[in-house]
Amino acid sequence: MPNILVYAYAANILILLPVLFLMFTDSGGKSIRAFQGRVENSEGLRLLVACLWSSILLLSCLGLIYPERFVAVLMLQVVYKSLYLLLYILPKFRREGAGSIPGGLTASFILIVIVYPVLIYFSMT
Repeated sequence: MPNILVYAYAANILILLPVLFLMFTDSGGKSIRAFQGRVENSEGLRLLVACLWSSILLLSCLGLIYPERFVAVLMLQVVYKSLYLLLYILPKFRREGAGSIPGGLTASFILIVIVYPVLIYFSMT
Protein backbone atom coordinates (compact mmCIF):
# COMPACT_ATOMS: atom_id res chain seq x y z
CA MET A 1 0.00 0.00 0.00
CA PRO A 2 1.39 3.44 -0.91
CA ASN A 3 2.10 6.09 1.68
CA ILE A 4 -1.13 8.08 2.21
CA LEU A 5 0.75 11.33 1.54
CA VAL A 6 0.79 10.45 -2.17
CA TYR A 7 -2.93 11.26 -2.24
CA ALA A 8 -2.19 14.83 -1.16
CA TYR A 9 0.60 15.18 -3.73
CA ALA A 10 -1.67 13.77 -6.43
CA ALA A 11 -4.44 16.19 -5.41
CA ASN A 12 -1.97 19.08 -5.64
CA ILE A 13 -1.01 18.04 -9.16
CA LEU A 14 -4.61 17.58 -10.34
CA ILE A 15 -5.68 20.92 -8.87
CA LEU A 16 -2.66 22.93 -9.95
CA LEU A 17 -2.32 21.91 -13.60
CA PRO A 18 -5.47 23.70 -14.84
CA VAL A 19 -5.07 26.54 -12.33
CA LEU A 20 -1.53 27.26 -13.49
CA PHE A 21 -2.61 27.23 -17.12
CA LEU A 22 -5.08 30.00 -16.26
CA MET A 23 -2.55 31.89 -14.14
CA PHE A 24 0.13 31.94 -16.84
CA THR A 25 -2.25 32.78 -19.70
CA ASP A 26 -4.13 35.65 -18.02
CA SER A 27 -2.82 39.09 -18.82
CA GLY A 28 -3.92 42.68 -18.99
CA GLY A 29 -6.44 44.42 -16.78
CA LYS A 30 -9.06 41.69 -16.61
CA SER A 31 -9.83 39.62 -13.52
CA ILE A 32 -7.84 36.46 -12.81
CA ARG A 33 -9.78 33.40 -13.99
CA ALA A 34 -8.13 31.08 -11.44
CA PHE A 35 -9.73 33.25 -8.75
CA GLN A 36 -13.09 32.98 -10.53
CA GLY A 37 -12.92 36.63 -11.56
CA ARG A 38 -13.09 37.83 -7.94
CA VAL A 39 -9.52 39.20 -7.88
CA GLU A 40 -8.25 41.87 -10.26
CA ASN A 41 -5.09 41.13 -12.19
CA SER A 42 -1.84 42.58 -10.97
CA GLU A 43 0.80 41.16 -13.31
CA GLY A 44 3.57 40.95 -10.72
CA LEU A 45 1.45 39.47 -7.94
CA ARG A 46 -0.31 37.04 -10.30
CA LEU A 47 3.04 35.74 -11.55
CA LEU A 48 4.44 35.58 -8.02
CA VAL A 49 1.51 33.36 -6.96
CA ALA A 50 1.84 31.32 -10.18
CA CYS A 51 5.53 30.75 -9.46
CA LEU A 52 4.78 29.68 -5.87
CA TRP A 53 2.11 27.28 -7.09
CA SER A 54 4.45 25.99 -9.82
CA SER A 55 7.01 25.22 -7.14
CA ILE A 56 4.38 23.32 -5.16
CA LEU A 57 3.45 21.41 -8.33
CA LEU A 58 7.05 20.41 -9.06
CA LEU A 59 7.76 19.43 -5.47
CA SER A 60 4.50 17.46 -5.36
CA CYS A 61 5.72 15.45 -8.36
CA LEU A 62 8.81 14.57 -6.33
CA GLY A 63 6.57 13.88 -3.33
CA LEU A 64 4.93 11.08 -5.30
CA ILE A 65 8.32 9.35 -5.35
CA TYR A 66 9.62 10.42 -1.91
CA PRO A 67 6.50 11.14 0.19
CA GLU A 68 8.16 11.61 3.59
CA ARG A 69 11.00 13.78 2.28
CA PHE A 70 8.61 16.34 0.83
CA VAL A 71 6.07 16.53 3.67
CA ALA A 72 7.21 20.12 4.36
CA VAL A 73 5.52 21.13 1.09
CA LEU A 74 2.20 19.94 2.47
CA MET A 75 2.79 21.68 5.81
CA LEU A 76 3.66 24.93 4.01
CA GLN A 77 0.36 24.70 2.16
CA VAL A 78 -1.60 24.23 5.37
CA VAL A 79 0.08 27.27 6.94
CA TYR A 80 -0.18 29.70 4.03
CA LYS A 81 -3.70 28.65 3.09
CA SER A 82 -4.85 28.99 6.70
CA LEU A 83 -3.40 32.49 6.83
CA TYR A 84 -5.02 33.44 3.51
CA LEU A 85 -8.39 32.17 4.71
CA LEU A 86 -8.12 34.01 8.03
CA LEU A 87 -6.58 37.26 6.81
CA TYR A 88 -8.25 37.75 3.42
CA ILE A 89 -11.21 35.46 2.76
CA LEU A 90 -12.95 35.65 6.15
CA PRO A 91 -12.83 39.47 6.47
CA LYS A 92 -13.91 39.93 2.83
CA PHE A 93 -16.75 37.44 3.31
CA ARG A 94 -17.92 39.30 6.43
CA ARG A 95 -17.73 42.71 4.73
CA GLU A 96 -19.07 41.92 1.27
CA GLY A 97 -20.73 38.50 1.39
CA ALA A 98 -20.21 35.20 -0.37
CA GLY A 99 -20.37 36.71 -3.86
CA SER A 100 -17.17 38.65 -3.27
CA ILE A 101 -14.92 35.65 -2.67
CA PRO A 102 -13.72 32.94 -5.06
CA GLY A 103 -15.89 30.03 -3.93
CA GLY A 104 -14.03 27.17 -5.60
CA LEU A 105 -10.63 28.36 -4.44
CA THR A 106 -11.93 28.96 -0.93
CA ALA A 107 -13.51 25.51 -0.76
CA SER A 108 -10.33 23.82 -1.97
CA PHE A 109 -8.25 25.77 0.57
CA ILE A 110 -10.60 24.81 3.42
CA LEU A 111 -10.50 21.16 2.36
CA ILE A 112 -6.70 21.17 2.23
CA VAL A 113 -6.42 22.90 5.62
CA ILE A 114 -8.63 20.19 7.14
CA VAL A 115 -7.44 17.06 5.31
CA TYR A 116 -3.67 17.53 4.91
CA PRO A 117 -2.89 17.66 8.65
CA VAL A 118 -4.82 14.40 9.08
CA LEU A 119 -2.87 12.75 6.25
CA ILE A 120 0.40 14.04 7.67
CA TYR A 121 -0.44 12.78 11.15
CA PHE A 122 -1.43 9.30 9.99
CA SER A 123 1.58 9.01 7.68
CA MET A 124 3.87 9.62 10.68
CA THR A 125 2.24 7.01 12.94
